[in-house]
Amino acid sequence: MRAAWRELGLRGRLALSIGALVLIAFGLVFAFVHSEMADESHVINREEGREHGVPAPGGDDEGEGSPISPISDAQEEVERTFLLVGGMALAAALLGGYLIAARTASPLRRMARTAEEVRSGNLTPRLPEEPAAAPELRALIGGFNRMLERLDLAFSRQRRFVSDASHELRTPLTAIRGQLEVLAADPDPGGGEVQRVKSVTLAEVERMERLVEELLALARLDEGAAIDVVEVDLTALLREAATAGDGDFEVGELALAHVAGSPELLARVVTNLLANARRHAGDSGRVRLSAERASGSVTVRVDDDGPGIPPAERERVFERFHRIDSARSRDGGGSGLGLAISREIVTAHGGRIWVEDSPLGGARVAFELPAFTPGNPPRS
Repeated sequence: MRAAWRELGLRGRLALSIGALVLIAFGLVFAFVHSEMADESHVINREEGREHGVPAPGGDDEGEGSPISPISDAQEEVERTFLLVGGMALAAALLGGYLIAARTASPLRRMARTAEEVRSGNLTPRLPEEPAAAPELRALIGGFNRMLERLDLAFSRQRRFVSDASHELRTPLTAIRGQLEVLAADPDPGGGEVQRVKSVTLAEVERMERLVEELLALARLDEGAAIDVVEVDLTALLREAATAGDGDFEVGELALAHVAGSPELLARVVTNLLANARRHAGDSGRVRLSAERASGSVTVRVDDDGPGIPPAERERVFERFHRIDSARSRDGGGSGLGLAISREIVTAHGGRIWVEDSPLGGARVAFELPAFTPGNPPRS
């Protein structure tokens, strides 16, 4: 019985369930009416027996022509009518349940077919909206379509990411292979040629190392791993980032501010923004770092006097491997991942990052973080 029930579809289960409910309800009504009719028949028989001197039901003189015969006939007729109506109601309930279940299961069957297409790799199909459907079905269809849209977007980004990463890794590998082939073609290379090939090869290897490191950083951020959050002296972190290395960065007004976050990740954001500004401003250009504290938040700004970023590109620069000038950025050592990593880190810290015009004439990349409050200890 259980195996047969498991084999039934939604239509069969709903039809049988409605039929069973109708049958139970009809049985209860029939039993109640039959009991009431039996009581009334007994009372009528007793009263008529007293009036006409006829023995009560069950006596020896009860026969086919006795006064209670019409009552018995009427009772049997009512019972037959009840059984007929009950049978018709049961059949109607089974048919109605089947039709209702078929209409209800129709979107579910379409959803199952769509899921099969998705499993085969096709993420483009969508379920049609049905304004006349029940609110629950409309919500289910809408949620299913939104899930497919997110999956389609995620897979598209993944395919583009893999393609871009392959291209970025192929470029230095091609350069290394070319240099080695040139060196191998010379039977007696001079020391200067060997040193030249060595320097080019090491530069390309360093580029690959940076690229792989940034890819790993993005992978860890995409996993949504918990961040070890502590109280960070953002002012000291900014000063240290500006004075580290040989970037020759200007330090503007740095408001005293503390934030809750990971000092390593926040330092990476600032380093990425400064390096990006330096590449666009050039070695002789100006790059300025500043910070401002407002009510409940801290805003860090990195300005440069480079060519700037067109408004149409200001959101796209945070996409992975996106470059405004692909050849120029690659030659300058940029991988196209620095701003993407910075946005992921800032977002993970509950902040936001954006691009706007700089008073120096170039671009300003700024990010905002919630300020640390002593009464609210940091949490991972």
